[in-house]
Amino acid sequence: MSTELVVASISGAVALVSVVISARASRRQALLAAELERQAAALARDVARQDVMSRVRDPLLWAAYDLQSRIYNIARSQFGFLTLYYKDGNPQERKYARLNTLYVIAEYFCWVEIIRRRVQFLDLGNREDNRKVVGLLHEVSNGFNADRNQGPGFRLFRGEQRAIGELMISEDGDSQGCIGYAEFCRRLDADQEFCAWFNSLDEAIQLLGNEFYVESRLIEIQHTLIKLIKFLDEGGERFPFTRELPRQRAGRPRWVGDRQADVSELGPD
Repeated sequence: MSTELVVASISGAVALVSVVISARASRRQALLAAELERQAAALARDVARQDVMSRVRDPLLWAAYDLQSRIYNIARSQFGFLTLYYKDGNPQERKYARLNTLYVIAEYFCWVEIIRRRVQFLDLGNREDNRKVVGLLHEVSNGFNADRNQGPGFRLFRGEQRAIGELMISEDGDSQGCIGYAEFCRRLDADQEFCAWFNSLDEAIQLLGNEFYVESRLIEIQHTLIKLIKFLDEGGERFPFTRELPRQRAGRPRWVGDRQADVSELGPD
């Protein structure tokens, strides 16, 4: 075999090996690039999920806390300031007691409606967690919607709950939030159609102040809201002092003898 042929053979073999090595390197590089792209996309989704969770889940958490706290005050001290305001308070204080209670209920419905519209973003990273949250929201909705043995006060059909939530949504470009308390009060005064959706709730709240009773549905709702809060705020980092009400009999005026009964005096169902 001539020297030229040997050299050519060796060169060809080297070239072939180089091609194979280059192909393998290119494949590894392509796989690495694909993996880096996958990780970057996963990170971006996680960042987006956390952002949406902070913008949607956290306000829901606050709204749930405010509502359960108001129910607690209603039941434990007949609204605390509601007793004071309706019995001894001036007209401005009585108006605040009524309107602010309306607002905390409507605010909760607002954030539930926003989540309903963007449910795909309420991603807690675990399907079981997602089902748990949706189940708790549904349980609260059932509490407002329930009829049997719950009394007529504070009963809202699911369509009414959604309508109130829709009315409370504030649009700001692509983002959604809840209107503030001042805007809420302004609309109640200025918009009869808006105000009409709150008539039954308003009547129920005024009845609380006038006759000092608590609908049993509110107790059940408060229990479920606390479960929702504890699930979303695991470890009690934001709200460590939630207090669950004792269960009560069906809603009716609470009196023991000739005095108003404290909730703690009323036994379980």
